Amino acid sequence: MSDSRPEPVDILAFGPHPDDVEMCAGGLMIKALNAGYRCVIADMTRGEAGTRGTVEIREQETAAASKAMGLTARENLGLPDAGVRVVPEMEAKVLRAIRHWRPRIVLSPCREDRHPDHTASAELVRRAYYGATIGRMGDDDLPAHRPDALIEYFGHLEPEPSFVVDISAEWEKRTEVVMCYASQLGLDGAGGPQTNITSPEFMRRYESRFAYWGSRIGAKYGEPYRVDRFVPLDDPVDAFRKRGDAVL
Repeated sequence: MSDSRPEPVDILAFGPHPDDVEMCAGGLMIKALNAGYRCVIADMTRGEAGTRGTVEIREQETAAASKAMGLTARENLGLPDAGVRVVPEMEAKVLRAIRHWRPRIVLSPCREDRHPDHTASAELVRRAYYGATIGRMGDDDLPAHRPDALIEYFGHLEPEPSFVVDISAEWEKRTEVVMCYASQLGLDGAGGPQTNITSPEFMRRYESRFAYWGSRIGAKYGEPYRVDRFVPLDDPVDAFRKRGDAVL
């Protein structure tokens, strides 16, 4: 039987809600896309329980952000916003996505977070990441797939990272992509309830956050990530080049 799945991708990033990947890991995604890697985002929910905007508006914003990034593809798993749970039915959808896209790297929200959808999504991805490697797990007909790594990006909380990615060159494009979510940032002129991210101070704090992580590696901006294993360096000389005393 012929395999009708698309060509394997390099990165498959899971976001609990549309905009989470862009807000938390947009620099890494843009850097990878600019390097010619195939990158896909799988949104877990449609953000239908959000305080601002509508499903239709958020779909338009997501399409605009995907186009601005130059994503290879994007899909939505259709899980219930504010109702993501670690249950077999939801885990099966995540597992199938991993087997369908066959990524080298899986990006996941961090398991340490204040938002219940984020922590549940992280656990679903962790379980599905392992389950996708086992041929008899899951109720789909797709062959098992073993990615190279599971990497967590940080949301509301920031535990000690395993590494920080220099996103200085990607910051301008990253900001453009984040701004596509105007309804969530309160930039659509629609009024409505105020949230944390519609605060005039939010973007200042947001930029400061990534400027801080950049300072830790001698860069203007950086994104922190965590893995559950040691990160190998093939060229330690190159890995630490041009940093020196600029690193905190």
